Amino acid sequence: MLHTKPQSLELFFIDGKPDGMLTAEVFNWTGHVLMTPRTQLSAALRRTEARYTGVYLLLGEDDNGPLLYVGEGEDIGDRIKSHDVKKDWWTTAVLITSAANNLNKAHAKYLESRLVEEARRIDCFLANTRPAKAAADTATSGNTESPLLFELRTSKLGIQATGPG
Repeated sequence: MLHTKPQSLELFFIDGKPDGMLTAEVFNWTGHVLMTPRTQLSAALRRTEARYTGVYLLLGEDDNGPLLYVGEGEDIGDRIKSHDVKKDWWTTAVLITSAANNLNKAHAKYLESRLVEEARRIDCFLANTRPAKAAADTATSGNTESPLLFELRTSKLGIQATGPG
């Protein structure tokens, strides 16, 4: 059972439009979320946080319905650039990093694995193969998983990723 608590979420619409590029931060959380439509990808990738270590989601659909790709990288902007050329179905990218760029590769792999597990648990159609389950010691998993305690939802795709309560 998921234990929830009230939280404040700050959204900043970078260009003033709710369907444009935006950032999200949860009070008392060191994480940072940048969501961008593919049409604004080049501007998003010029932002500092796009060069951080973290995880990312590519959201879109193909002829068979909604798709989600979950990935990680030490420079997530470079990873997303490669997907921009190789994958034509996605329309939105979500970059999840820490505000201070203090995630390492092990953190990113662990978060990727947990997000894929949650997507599979809710029967979300993944466009990527299952990453190997990343091993994490208790201290690392507790600190890394705290960003997953908030819900990441996309109403169009019905995605809900939450961590243990």
